[in-house]
Amino acid sequence: MTSDKALHLTFVVGRTKHPQSVIDDLWKRASGVVEAAAVEGTAVYMDDGGSRVTIGDSRLSVVALAKARPGPFTALLSSAARKSGPVGIAGRLLTDNLESRRVARAVAGRSDLQETFRKSDIIVAADLTADRSVWQLQKLTGARLVHGPVAMLHVLRQLVRK
Repeated sequence: MTSDKALHLTFVVGRTKHPQSVIDDLWKRASGVVEAAAVEGTAVYMDDGGSRVTIGDSRLSVVALAKARPGPFTALLSSAARKSGPVGIAGRLLTDNLESRRVARAVAGRSDLQETFRKSDIIVAADLTADRSVWQLQKLTGARLVHGPVAMLHVLRQLVRK
């Protein structure tokens, strides 16, 4: 990378039981690829009221988004998702769809995050529920939008070579 500007990564983490480990893994992988280049990052995750995410690296900031309250159909969908066969498949698909909409709404509702997304070089959707919120940023930012660590590493290597 020839410019003096630091490379800015943004991670969006949706539904996961261990956001700390997901964020740590993505940051460790990214830092390993861009050893010589300056890198900074922002990790956005859904806070379910459980454990807080703490980061040991000063170049990474963390933003916790409040998880929306479950709606009236959440229990019904959860029950359907536990079933086998077509009902279970439909229940799991609808549950993922609903969760991804909640994450997208939470991300879109934070105006302070919009500037972070605009200045990012790469925005990573860490899981399926974060995909919708990341892909909705296509018109907002010129950043590369990717899903998962492998795609992130591929784009990072391309940017570092430039």
